[in-house]
Amino acid sequence: MSGEQQGGGTRGPAEGLGRRNVGLLVRDRGLSRVDDVGRAINPLILHGQTHGGIAQGVGQALLENSYYEPQNGQLLAASFMDYAMPRADALPSFATTLSAVPSPTTRLGVRSGGEGGTTPALAAVINAIVDALAELGVRHIEMPATPERVWHAIRAAAARRM
Repeated sequence: MSGEQQGGGTRGPAEGLGRRNVGLLVRDRGLSRVDDVGRAINPLILHGQTHGGIAQGVGQALLENSYYEPQNGQLLAASFMDYAMPRADALPSFATTLSAVPSPTTRLGVRSGGEGGTTPALAAVINAIVDALAELGVRHIEMPATPERVWHAIRAAAARRM
């Protein structure tokens, strides 16, 4: 049960995806996200947080990878030279909208906001890649979907067709 159904707490943006959030849509020219934040006290900050959440999800889907030395567990991605993060110039434009439905369980009617872009971005990006490669027989790809992993997925699908 959510906090609102139990009479305490608030529902976070990811929990509300199935009910009030339209979700993340991948379009030809960018990403769109609607987030239910309750009463938006500072919409500019909420839009910025949502943009950051989407960027974090895109980064995790495409770039971010922690890997370790198998013999001793030493982290091998210990710097930003080894651990890639998304940069603004590599991301599409974002259109974010706030659905301000006040929460009945908080005095100000607020809910958490901004984090809801992260999880849907993962699914949207990976699903877009798999959809784009479906005609080649690719049905799944592990995150991060690096160029090498995409190439291996295409090669494996070709081998299955033979």
